[in-house]
Amino acid sequence: MNLGERNALDLTFASVGGRTVLTRRRYRWPLLIGRVFTDPTRPGLGSVTIQNAAGTVIPGDRVRQQIRVVDGGSAVVRGQGATLVSGIPCGDVAVEDTRVGVDASSRLLLDASPRILTPHARYRQHTQVCVEPGGRAVLVDTVVLHPDLTDERFGSYESSVAVTAPDRTLLALDAQMLETMPRVRRSPTAFGTVYVVGAGFDTTMTALSPRLESLTVRQGDRRVYVAVSDLPNEAGWAVRIAASDGGTLRANIGAVTALIEAGSHEVSCTRTQLRQHFLVDEPLSAVPRKEPHIGQ
Repeated sequence: MNLGERNALDLTFASVGGRTVLTRRRYRWPLLIGRVFTDPTRPGLGSVTIQNAAGTVIPGDRVRQQIRVVDGGSAVVRGQGATLVSGIPCGDVAVEDTRVGVDASSRLLLDASPRILTPHARYRQHTQVCVEPGGRAVLVDTVVLHPDLTDERFGSYESSVAVTAPDRTLLALDAQMLETMPRVRRSPTAFGTVYVVGAGFDTTMTALSPRLESLTVRQGDRRVYVAVSDLPNEAGWAVRIAASDGGTLRANIGAVTALIEAGSHEVSCTRTQLRQHFLVDEPLSAVPRKEPHIGQ
């Protein structure tokens, strides 16, 4: 299967009558989406689940996606379950290309399903995100190594996230690559990054960093390592997570995004009770920028 140059997914969210709805909704196989769900406690928030009907990404796939949030929209987009990345010896690379845009009045949480790398799979994903000043986007990027993987059967994995300004200036580029199994004894097999993109979030993330890094567990069978750092050019922040397995990774991804949401919401309520946007942050004062806490 080759999806060519057409988008497999093209969504635009906007606030209409105080609710976030889909004003543009186009998708094609293998992707499916359901209705927009609302949260009774936060009626301005709209949530959508993306399904992969095939349940896998196969060699040669070219899957393009575009997601935009505009006009005061507040959206949560999640994947349903994990997606296998299948492979064959000497097979083609499977590619997923995602473009994300959030305007100055809008918020987005994009929590894509984990990609599970199987023997011989070759996979490359690229995400480009543009958040206008005043907007906020939180993106989750995760990969899990299948238990059947060995050095001899390992294909390749590449992931890149580019943060650009509205004029297309590159603000930050985060690239990761795996070409073999980790060599360290009892090394992690599941890796994720939570990106918080948007200016004006330094105070909150600096305050949250010790709590986020306290999620680190170095002993036992369910180990996890968490570290927080800021992105160049004040583009945002990154929370990196390495875990012993996929279940532990997902649990900690959920904890990280919940802490970020709670911290953002607490700040917005402190500033004014009239603004209840998802993942909002306004600086409480002119607090100097602090160095991020890095886990030991």
